This record gives sequence, structure tokens and C-alpha cells, in this order.
Amino acid sequence: MQTGTGSSPRAWPSALAFRLIACVAACMALPAAAQTAAANGITAYPPEYFASASPANARDMLDRLPGFTLVEADEDVRGYAAAQGNVLIDGARPSSKREDIGDLLKRIPAAAVERIELIRSGASGVDMSGHPILANVVRRREASTEAALEAGAVASTDGWLSPQGQVEYGRRWQDRALDLALKFEPELDDDSGRGTIRTFSPEGGLLALSRLRTRTVARNSEAGVSWRQPVAGGRLTLTAAARGERVRTSTGIEAVFGNAEDETVQESEDSKEVEFGARFVKQFGAHSTMEMTLSQQLGWLEGKEQSIEDGEQETFGEKTDTGETIGHLELTHEHSQRLSFVTSLEGAFNFLESEAALVQNGAPVALPGSQVRIEEKRAEAAFGALWKPANHWLLEGTMRVERSSISQSGDSPLRRSFTYPKPRLAARWDRDQRNQFRFALSREVGQLEFGDFVASASLDSDLVAAGNASLEPDKTWRASAAWERRFGSDAALTLTWTHDEISDVIDRVLVTTPDDAFDAPGNIGDGRRDTLVLEFSTPLDRIGFSGAHLRTSMLWRRSRVTDPVTGQSRPISEEKPVEGSIELTQDLPAWRINWGVEFEHIAEREAKYRYDEVARESEDAGWTLFVERRIGERWRVRAEATDLFGRDFIESRRKYDGPRSTSALEETERRDRETPGYFSLTFRRSMGG
Repeated sequence: MQTGTGSSPRAWPSALAFRLIACVAACMALPAAAQTAAANGITAYPPEYFASASPANARDMLDRLPGFTLVEADEDVRGYAAAQGNVLIDGARPSSKREDIGDLLKRIPAAAVERIELIRSGASGVDMSGHPILANVVRRREASTEAALEAGAVASTDGWLSPQGQVEYGRRWQDRALDLALKFEPELDDDSGRGTIRTFSPEGGLLALSRLRTRTVARNSEAGVSWRQPVAGGRLTLTAAARGERVRTSTGIEAVFGNAEDETVQESEDSKEVEFGARFVKQFGAHSTMEMTLSQQLGWLEGKEQSIEDGEQETFGEKTDTGETIGHLELTHEHSQRLSFVTSLEGAFNFLESEAALVQNGAPVALPGSQVRIEEKRAEAAFGALWKPANHWLLEGTMRVERSSISQSGDSPLRRSFTYPKPRLAARWDRDQRNQFRFALSREVGQLEFGDFVASASLDSDLVAAGNASLEPDKTWRASAAWERRFGSDAALTLTWTHDEISDVIDRVLVTTPDDAFDAPGNIGDGRRDTLVLEFSTPLDRIGFSGAHLRTSMLWRRSRVTDPVTGQSRPISEEKPVEGSIELTQDLPAWRINWGVEFEHIAEREAKYRYDEVARESEDAGWTLFVERRIGERWRVRAEATDLFGRDFIESRRKYDGPRSTSALEETERRDRETPGYFSLTFRRSMGG
């Protein structure tokens, strides 16, 4: 981030977003051919709708849907019902919540798509899972064999270089389908870069200056297979996947001035995961559907971090095993065109077993939560109804009841049980063909992060966090209102406001042992949050920018909670007040080129409130520019550049000599870092069809 007078580089993309929105919105008054949604709440978009953009795959096609923003499944949420994304493939959600939906869509060639349906709440026999809009990618049923090979390399401006690639194969015949995929993907984390560490006295005098150099490289690999066939009058899908990630971090701190000390930190983290899943979908008559899902996931993680500073050595090691078993049954029934029902039952068993050890100069340090095994048994039953009292109104009511039992053994044994009702009422009003209003009131219950029960450390920042066995999930009453304005068939603006009243907010608290005090996750009381989101999508042909398409999203968030240390009001830790992105793409058919630019992380910043320090982080907006060239019918070449001139990060930590409420400010540490940019070049060859 730059300092000084003049316009901030973090601010100008945000201003650009509003200028573009204002300019384009003014042009939306021009006549446009409107596309009318079907009476059942489903609007179909055939391949011809996307032809002008020359999409390569289903993901490219979804990016052109007006008013739709892809929501990935949340793999960190335990269970299946609460983790689902907003994309269906052939009418069903992906069997795995851990598979990246964007990657899955990229493996579906555009030529294999028969149509894409936008499903709005109120569509008969569809469980929306709380999403106002779903996208259903319907593939062609003709027999076909498709394959693709992609290979390339990625390089950073500081000299890092790595190959990347993937292989895909798919065959469909007689309602059967086989899909195979192999992928190797390297990543240079944005924690990498060079910079400085400055330490200031409470009066502002410079106490120490060090040079910082750090690099984090992740190498991800994945293999997956999926098989689908008719069984007993329904459709059975079997999936299996193996994933691995290897992360290496090297950090060097070189003393330059004052009481700074040299330090080197080496970190390694290796994780492996296997997953198996099955889904069976069967329709009974013309109005009822049953869906059953079973899945099993096992994971193993081993990490080590070693720091050497001024002759002193500190080591933190961790070994963690995880597992999740899920069974989910869902029934939908369309009683009439105006009334339908959805009911579901889910059971899950989760476990995490972790051993962590902190050693300073050969002497072990006692950490709460360093040796734990956590088991959770959870069941959830739900019943919901959709009612259309009038042609332009839809009412939805759902009651979910969750029962969970968590037991923890090890150095902090504890056993607890929770039962929570989670009602939801929602309404939709279609004022006319262009304007839709949505309202909802619900009770949300968060899930306890198993990682919060386990000790962790970041030695290069001198941060050690304890595990907290006494956590309770946060509970939220949420009210939301949304307005969606459609301009013709290809542009939409959505404005959404959400208000949260939260009890048992999870933030940071002080945990003590006989020998020491540690920062840890903990419940700190009641809080509130307001969020405003603006999403806008439109082609730019009407203003003379032929073949171009604009997508932008801006989020404003304000939260308040009482600080457990000082008793004063402040934001909830790690919540960003502003988030934003702008994406502009254009297709040039005469040159067989598609290009685009995206700005993201606009004006992002956050604060973390520990018992003895306050850390604030900010980052410059990032950008990515790509150009893709089609060569013949089978080849595509893609060049992509990201942050080639670097991106600035700032972290400021105000450290106190004990709790912030009673202790004086000891020092302020400021880390300025610039990440390297990177460039990738890939070649893709498609086969079959």
C-alpha cells in the first residue's frame, strides 16, 4: 500500500466500479429483448445464448448468466445439507462438497451442454438449500467420448518456476457416464515476498529495523473418478478422489538496526485426503423425488515449524488425523402447482485426533489443547413447504432441528450436547418481469471449528495460540432483504441487505495455565452485524463495446461486539469492512481471441484483537490479465499475468505488556511486504466430441 497524499491505489478500483455501473446502468434504458421465465420458476438458456462469447466450457457459460454468482460448497462445514453450493449438474448437486465446482464445470465442454437453467426459489420439486437462485447445467444425452490434455508452466517475478497440468476423460452412452481427472497445480502463496519489519517505541521512536524475505509454495495434486448408471428405476452415481498438498515456507529475517535479531524459520506441511461417495436419485410418479447420499472422507496432516533466533531454537510440530462419515436422505413432493414439500434427515460422525508439541531450547512448553481427540455425532431433521398464494407471491417455511454431541479426550477432557431449532421464513414478490423482491428471517447456528480446540503456532510472528475446549457455537437471528432488477435477458443488478443479531460470538479470549497465558478462540457475548452487497452483470454492446461483458461485486460490512478485555465496543475480529471485485471480458471472434481483466481484494483490510495486542492488516487490490487464443477446433493457448508489478501488504501490531485493559503499550511492530507477481502459459488440446 502506498502512503502519502493523492488517490490511494486501493481506492481507485472501487471508484472505477461505481463509474462503470453508473455508465452502463444509464444505457440499460435502451430497448432489449426480454427473456421471460417459465411459469415454474425456471429460465432456460440454450447454447445459442452464449455463442457470441465462444465459451470453452460450462464455467465460461455460467459466468455469462445474468444475476448469478457462483457459490462453492463449503468443505469446512461438517455435514452435507449446510455445505451445498448453488450449482446442479443434470439436476443433482455434486456428490462431493470438497470438489471445486469451478474446476468441475471447466471439465464440461461447452459443446456437451444442452442448456443451462436458472432456477429461482419456488420452482416445483427443487430444494434450494437457502440459495435464492440455482444454476442447473444440463448435458447432452447423445453418446460421446471426450478427452483433454492441458500442460503449461507458471513463473514468478522473483525466479520461481514450476510445471502444471491436467488430464480429463469422459464417456457417455445409454444413460451411463464415466469421468476421470488428474491434476497437478502449483501455487505461490501471497504470503511470499520481500519487505521490512520496523519496531517503534510507544512514543514513536524507531527501536529496530530488519529485512524480511519469505516464500510459501504449495503443490496440489488430485485424482478423481465418477461413474453414473441407471439402477432400480433411478440414477446411481459413485465417486472417489485422492488429494494431496505439499506446502513449504522459508522465512529469513535479517537485522539492520537497533535491537533487531537475525531469525530463520522453516515450515513444512503435508496433507493427504481420500474420499468416497455414492448418490442415488429416483423419481416416484410425476411429483415425488427421493435422493440418498453417502460419503466417507479421511485426512492426514503432518506439519513442522522450526525457528532459530539469536542462537535460540524453537520448534512446533503437529500431527492430525480427521474423518467424516455422512448419510443424507431427502424427499420432495409437488402436491400441486402452488404447494410442494421438502423433508430431509441427515446423520454424520466426525472426528479429529491431534498431537502438537512446542519445544524451546530443548524444553517442552505446556500448551492447552496439544493432545486431543474430538468426536462429534450429529443428526438433523428438516421439513419445509413452498406455497404460492398468488401468481406473483411465494412463501417458504422450513424448520430444521439439529442435535449434536461433542466429546473431547486428552489434556482437556469434556463432553457436551446441543439441541437447536433452526426455523426459516422467506417470501418472494415478483413485482413484474424485471423486478423481484426477496425477504427472509431465519435462525442460524454456527459449527464449532475443530481446529479451535487444538493448539497452533506461527513462530516467525511469535504467536502461539492455545486450544479451547469450552467453546459453544454462535447463534444468529438473521433478517435479509434483496432487490433484483433485470434489464432485458442479459443484465441484472442485485442489492442485498442482511442484519445479524448474534449471541455467543466466537472471537479471541485469554486462556491461562499455571506457567503461562495464551491467546485462544472463545465466546465473548452478544454482537451484531450489517452487510450490504451489490452485484451487477451486463454486456457492454449497448455502449459500443462489442463482445464485452462486465461483472462487479461490492460488499460493505459493519459489525459490533464488546471487547472482553477493555469492555469497549469494537468490530468482530477478522471481519473485513469492504470486499470487492470487478471483471471485464471481451470476445473477438474475428481474431479467435478472448481476453479479460479482473480486479479483486479491493479495499480489503481487517483487525484481530488478542488479549495483549491488536493487529491490523491491509492489502492493495490485485489484478489478473488473461488472453486466450483458439487455434483450430481443438487447441487453446492461454496466457495469464497476475500482479506483475507486485502487491503491497501491511501488518501493524500494537503489543502490550499484558492485558490491554491494564497494561501499557510496549511497542508497535509494522511489517511492509511486497509479493511477487507471476505469469502462466498453458496449452490445451481437446479430443473426441
